[in-house]
Amino acid sequence: MEKQEIKNFISKLKRNPDSHKYDYGHVLVIAGSIIMPGAGILCCLGALRSGAGLVTYAVEDEFLSQVGAISKPEIMFFIYKTAADILKFIKSRNVSSIVIGPGLKTDNDILYKLIKEIIDSVDVPVVLDASGLACFNGITYRIKNTKAKLIITPHLFEFSKLLNIAPATIKSDRDKITIDFAKTHSLICILKGNNSIVSSGEETYKNDTGTPAMATAGSGDVLSGIISSFANITDDKFEAAKFAVFVHGLAGEIAEQDKGTTGVVASDIAESVCYAIKKLGDIK
Repeated sequence: MEKQEIKNFISKLKRNPDSHKYDYGHVLVIAGSIIMPGAGILCCLGALRSGAGLVTYAVEDEFLSQVGAISKPEIMFFIYKTAADILKFIKSRNVSSIVIGPGLKTDNDILYKLIKEIIDSVDVPVVLDASGLACFNGITYRIKNTKAKLIITPHLFEFSKLLNIAPATIKSDRDKITIDFAKTHSLICILKGNNSIVSSGEETYKNDTGTPAMATAGSGDVLSGIISSFANITDDKFEAAKFAVFVHGLAGEIAEQDKGTTGVVASDIAESVCYAIKKLGDIK
């Protein structure tokens, strides 16, 4: 990525002395379950460390005590039962971007209805990841023409299930398949992996930051949080996604320098995001 391009984006992260938390977005993370309560926490950490003003973790009552025990004090919580509860919260609390999926229960029919109601109702960036994306496996036409500004973040095997195409087929022509999918569905697609691809269908970026140390559970959850934060500081959602992938990879490299290739866990990546941004801000 060119130095001037980096400097232009980093300048958008600079803060006015008279600003307040609502100037930097309110991220809502709809995630987690009894067996994976930490997925949403990692996503929230990614959003917080990349500059989000407020972050709320929407949870079901049955595992609130679990996430509370492992949470950061800066993370707020919202208990929901229905999509209507979530939509009311989004409107009343000025939610400006949303992540749906990390660690959610995989009852696809119930989850599909919840997600579809949300993405058809809100006019904000929505990152679909993990279980939130799996609901649309084989029925991707149902994420076309939504009101939400969708950004999806599959890895190779999630993308394979989503498209009902063999992983080897995608691997053999990953650039074209990613670009075509983004264009056909009018969304931003991030195909995660070595040299992650980010495409809007019109613009495409291939990432060159990152390390094998990031091949660890929860790394993608952190990325979703970063995307949701950056989506609040630019109207260009492709730009937000591209720089989130770039910063996420750089954070992984910084974590590796401290912990070693085999010692990095996802929370190390989240905690290194601020150092990655600071490093980019020092570019002359």
